[in-house]
Amino acid sequence: MSTDNFDVFLAHNSLDKPQVEVINQELKQRGLKPWLDKEQIPPGRWFQDVIQKAIPNVKSAAIFIGVKGLGKWQVVELRSFISRCVEADIPVIPVLLPGVDNIPENLLFLKELHWVRFSKQIDEVDALNNLIWGITGEKPQ
Repeated sequence: MSTDNFDVFLAHNSLDKPQVEVINQELKQRGLKPWLDKEQIPPGRWFQDVIQKAIPNVKSAAIFIGVKGLGKWQVVELRSFISRCVEADIPVIPVLLPGVDNIPENLLFLKELHWVRFSKQIDEVDALNNLIWGITGEKPQ
């Protein structure tokens, strides 16, 4: 249960975890430190408590939207991130997974943000570079 700083919190529906895990590994290979629940929440802990403690230690948040939409807990995480974003001026990056073309209508506030879209595959270089740009503020070459 690390209290280290992380470059990005990966908020996702558990149904999208396999795709998010691939992106997590890609970000690590590029020298970033992502926060992924599977790697940071020890067995026997209340995941909501651990997530709430992690939020102050992240520099950005990626909100993954897959074809199944947002999960119940992802909605709770999203509310916390939006509040933190406003208070601490950190980026919240909507990330559309393959099969999702637009931000869902019930998430209108996310439409105000520039999003990243993985159109066909999870390892698209342009989409990964855009995500890294959103996380770090520096555009990869």
